[in-house]
Amino acid sequence: MAMVNIPSTVSDMQYRYKMPRLITKIEGRGNGIKTCICNMGDVARAVHQPPQYTLKWFGFELGAQTTYTNKEGEGERAIINGARDTQVFQELLDKFLEKYVLCAGCHLPEIDYSVKKGDIMAKCKACGWAGELDPTHKLSTFILKNPPDGRGGLKEGADDKAGKPDKKARQAARLAKQQKQADGEDVSEDEDADSDGEVKKKKEKKEKKDKKDKKEKKEKKKKDKDGEDDDEEDGEKVKKEKKEKKEKKEKKEKKEKKEKKEKKEKKEKKAKKDDKSDDSESEAGSASDKEEEKGTEELKWDDDDIAECVKNMRAFVESHDGKPSVADFFEEVRMQQLAKIFDHKLRLYVVLGALFEDSMDAKGVTAKKKMIDKFISNGGMETDDILWSFNCYLHIHKSGKSFNMVLKALYDADMIEDKATIKYYEDGDEESGPGFDEAKKVAGPFLKWLATPDSDSESGSDASDSS
Repeated sequence: MAMVNIPSTVSDMQYRYKMPRLITKIEGRGNGIKTCICNMGDVARAVHQPPQYTLKWFGFELGAQTTYTNKEGEGERAIINGARDTQVFQELLDKFLEKYVLCAGCHLPEIDYSVKKGDIMAKCKACGWAGELDPTHKLSTFILKNPPDGRGGLKEGADDKAGKPDKKARQAARLAKQQKQADGEDVSEDEDADSDGEVKKKKEKKEKKDKKDKKEKKEKKKKDKDGEDDDEEDGEKVKKEKKEKKEKKEKKEKKEKKEKKEKKEKKEKKAKKDDKSDDSESEAGSASDKEEEKGTEELKWDDDDIAECVKNMRAFVESHDGKPSVADFFEEVRMQQLAKIFDHKLRLYVVLGALFEDSMDAKGVTAKKKMIDKFISNGGMETDDILWSFNCYLHIHKSGKSFNMVLKALYDADMIEDKATIKYYEDGDEESGPGFDEAKKVAGPFLKWLATPDSDSESGSDASDSS
């Protein structure tokens, strides 16, 4: 059986998420023409969805009536009125996957969803993303009425028509009854005979209901007796919760005070760095502490795995003549991120290393702004994180000459904010990440330009002093 990626728009031949290619067959003719999706069940199970969902999606999108049956001897049959090509259904299936199967965070078909309080809540098994699926589409209403059972089908009782006679059978029974009445026959006994099974079921149902009512009454009486005890227990529970909240708050305040104290001590230690009166043991200890901190930091951005990622992405860019599409480039970087497990700051650093190699300037950033902005907006990155990535690139490639204008290009493209940029470089120190001191030094003219009100006329001169 021919297999395609999930969704079929992914072009990677080594992609591990696969599903069978849709197979359709046109049946009938004239007003009764219809299209049968022969392997609807196999496709739905491959994407971990009930086949009723995918078929209903086709019906809503095409405005056509659909029928799904799974009878012994016939197997699964998915029918949609009208004649359509297989490609039409494949494109609609990709849209369905995008909306109800692919994770909004990592874009992998790894989400499970359930109906909770009238909402369709989803959670990704790959990256942990959780959220609500689109409630506006007509299919959402169908899902709310027929929730999934978590095993590729519907919950028991949902959309279940077993035991109900079909339309033709009901019409035939009604005509037979009318004929007997017209002939003067008494049909009550026949009806009783025919409905013995139903009467028995109703009787059993009534007995179960009576037992349930008696049980509920006993439980209610017991609750009334134990009501006072429950109130006392609830009061103790509330007190316990308040005490726990208070303890958590005190712990949090102690932790914040400790962090502030440590930060203050670090600044004092730095201020005493050039004091010649310090003894040699103190200097040796300070140098040792600094080297240890630096080594810990380098493990986060300058290890072999990150260098390998940059190398792989450069090769990918070169294989596309230096101009890969935004979608293809994003997908490839995302796969590297999932494989190596690193955060969005390091991901942006890898992107910069792949796109600009050893030379970055304002013109290049402007030309690649769509590519860069894709990773910033997808990761919800703030100004501090963006500047961290660019500082890191500056530190590795020593591109300080053009860094001032690079920052202005980022600001003009609305990727960084003026107040956040000024605050980042004013409040930060050498512990704010690799390349911070170098970046702060060369960014002086740009920061001065940002801090100057009504500086439109000066943008051509002050911001370019260091270029």
